[in-house]
Parts: sequence; C-alpha cells; structure tokens
Amino acid sequence: MRLERATPYFPRRRLKRKSHKDFPMKHKFSSAGPLAALVLILFAPILEGALAYGQGFRGGPGQRLQAAGLEIGSSLPADLSVFDVSRKKVNLNELLQGHYTVLVSGCLTCPAFLRSYPGVEAVHRDYAGQDVQFYYLYKTLAHPENKGYVQAFTIEERFAHIEEAKMRLGTQIPWLADPMSNEVTDTFGTTPNSEFIFDPQGKIVHMQVWSDGRQLREALEGLFGPVEKPTEIADLQLPDVIPVRSIAQGVVERVTIPETLIPILIDPQVDGSTFYVKLRAEVDDALLRTGSGQMYLGFHLDPIHHVHWNNLVDPVSYEVTSPEGTTVTPPFDSAPTVEQVSDNDPREFLVDVTEWEADEPISLTVDYYACDEEERWCTAVSQNYTIHLERDPFGGGVIGRSFRGRGRGNPSGNGRGVSVQQMMRFDANGDGRISLEEAPDRLQERFESMDANDDGYIDEDEMKRLIERIRRRPGG
Repeated sequence: MRLERATPYFPRRRLKRKSHKDFPMKHKFSSAGPLAALVLILFAPILEGALAYGQGFRGGPGQRLQAAGLEIGSSLPADLSVFDVSRKKVNLNELLQGHYTVLVSGCLTCPAFLRSYPGVEAVHRDYAGQDVQFYYLYKTLAHPENKGYVQAFTIEERFAHIEEAKMRLGTQIPWLADPMSNEVTDTFGTTPNSEFIFDPQGKIVHMQVWSDGRQLREALEGLFGPVEKPTEIADLQLPDVIPVRSIAQGVVERVTIPETLIPILIDPQVDGSTFYVKLRAEVDDALLRTGSGQMYLGFHLDPIHHVHWNNLVDPVSYEVTSPEGTTVTPPFDSAPTVEQVSDNDPREFLVDVTEWEADEPISLTVDYYACDEEERWCTAVSQNYTIHLERDPFGGGVIGRSFRGRGRGNPSGNGRGVSVQQMMRFDANGDGRISLEEAPDRLQERFESMDANDDGYIDEDEMKRLIERIRRRPGG
C-alpha cells in the first residue's frame, strides 16, 4: 500500500469536479501620500463581488460552493476520505453516520477561521453532550506565510500543523486532516472556512460558506433547542494571539512585485529527508499565458521544524535546469550575505523566463544550512524540486502578493469627504467591521498597520482615527 508520506501536497492535476448530476437536488442558494491614496482608492469604489480565494477560480467562495454541487439535503461523495483523530485514513461518510455532526474547515493561516473559531468552541461546549459530534477539518493553507506558516509537503507535516493549532489556539474540538490529495477541500469548492451540520444519515442540514458561531448556535437550537445558559467566549479563556517567532526578522529586504502573482504546481522530491525550507513558486499572468514572463522563487523556513538561517556560513543558493529552448535568467543565484548572525526571513528571487512550454517542467536544486533554534545542531541540506507551468488550485494566496481583493479604486478627489459610511461599503456581512477577507487589495496590504488592536478587524473607531489623520495633514 502506498504510504501517505510519499504523496506530496502538490497534485500534478486537479481532482475532477463532481458534476451536478452527482447530487440529486437543485442548488440553494505611514506618510500622508500613501494614506491619502489608500483612502481614495478604498472608499470611492463599489465592491465588485466577492473576493477570489487564490487565483484558481473566478468567483467568490459562495459561487465555488454552489459550483461544487453542495446543497441542503445532499450527501458527500461515497469515496471521500479523511484522517481521523488517531491519524488513520477513514471514510468520511462512515464517520458521519449515527450522529449529528458539525464540521468546520480551517487552518493556521485563515483569518476568518482564526476570528470565528472561539464562537464555534463555545457552541461545542454547550452541544457536545447532546449527541452532536464536532470536528475541525485541517486543510491546505488559505494564506501561506500568514503567521509564518507554509504549506505542508507531507501528511506528517499537516499533522504537525494540527498539533500547533491545538497548542496555539487552545482548541478543544478534535481535528480531522484532509489527505494530501486535498480531496475534501476540492469537494467543498476550495472554500477556506466553510461550516456544515450533517444529520445521522450523513445528509447536509446546515451549511454556510463562512463559519460563524452565532449562526451555528441558531442552527443547533433549531434541532435541539436552546441551552439554559449559553457559554460565552470569555468563559473559554482562549489565547489572544498566536505567539510570533523570537528569531530576528526584517533582516533581508523582501522582493517587491507590482502585480498579483499566481501560484504554480511544484513537486518536491520527498525522499524521507526533512524539508526545513519550503519553495514557493509563483508566476505573473504573462508567463502563465505565453510562457514568457517573471517567476518568483521564495525559500521559506518552516516554523514547525523550529530552524533558522545560519548567516555565518554560505547563504542559500539555487540552480535551475531548463528544458531545451527555455531560458531562466539568472539560472543560478545566492541570497545576499547579512551581518545578523541568524534570522528567519525568506530568501526570495525574481527570475525572467522565456519560451517555457507548459508540458516541459523545470528542475530546481536548492542548497542551504538549517540550524535549530536552540543552537544544538546545523546541517547542510540539498533538495530538489520539479516546477510545472500550471496553476496550483490548492496553493492558497499569499496576502499582498498572490491574493488581493477584487475591488477597484477611483483616484479622484482629495479624501476630505471620506466618511465611515463610505468605508462600510466593504463590510459585506454587516457586522460593523471590515475583515481581511472583505477588504480590497490596497487595504489588505496595510491591514496589520491599520488594525490597531490586532483583533483581525478594522472597526469604526480605527476607521475614524485613520480618516482624522488624513484630514489633519496638509493637502490631505
């Protein structure tokens, strides 16, 4: 039997989408200049539909859920598998049988999940004793590099992500893991934070694109009635934030990319060795369409392996081998040397590619030294990848580089007439705040600096302060 570890995260071809006939029912359902420019771009336009999750599907999460054929009263495909809490591969439908089941998908990099899971945990405390089983489904990362996390290459690394989530988030709901083929994520239309309730026969009785503890509670109240004293999130004493790394950051200058890039498929040669550093490959639209353009090569330390760069030795270097007729410039390169003894910044390169045929992959070798954070060991590593000129449907989107909002700006005006009400055009769910998912591209790029209390939202007070700062500035 093929070992799951030998199956890398990146499939050569996307799983075939289930057709509508497979489902019996119909569908339901910091300076003055940048600040002023940001406001002018953000607040004049009307939001053009939902945000795209990555670049693999033209439409918002809601459209993808519908396109997947999921609906109230339908069942999941019979052959769908997950890894259960004991890390055994089991049939998902069998796991759903005999109980009402709440299933919420998420990961360590999805802001929507990180924001909503406390509400789900509160509902779990109240209803887990009423013959309702709860699970989180850990899936491919929605936004790689958020919080420093990068895509897993093996199922063992995905399990490590789950252990990290348990520790950092304090979750009590047990976790399932999507196999590295990402078959459940594909069935759910690649939605990053969907929520389902299944009845004891495995049929969907409640579903929504974005998980929400309040709506989940309402759905369960409709099935089982309300509890006498609902649990409040504050009662759970969950951690406030995910702790950040302690090793120095901001040491190496990041690559600046003016346009939205597209993640492409890579095949790491998983041979039992540990990939302390993970390659992220993205291309511009021209390269994907015509075979000529630019490619981003980013080498990112994987925090689950607790390593850092040792800057006292040779820096990370790569070398590519191109098919005949294809050129990559430069074909080899090394990261800059830095004075800081150690750090965990990514090492990034932007290369020019010409005449790359989609059916001819590029080979890449990367050499680096990895050192554990406790300075007990350093090891020289050489690892190989195959890079395909094909969009990775499960690659997720790096915020500010390969994930941006769909809103479009209007640069006219001076910003003095901007109001909180205009800003609230982007509050798609009507909760009085703007989340990262609701924000258009320019706001996403500056979201952390504007989110003063680091709660994952830009609220009314933060909006007012931003507008007031702009209005006080000369010419603002």
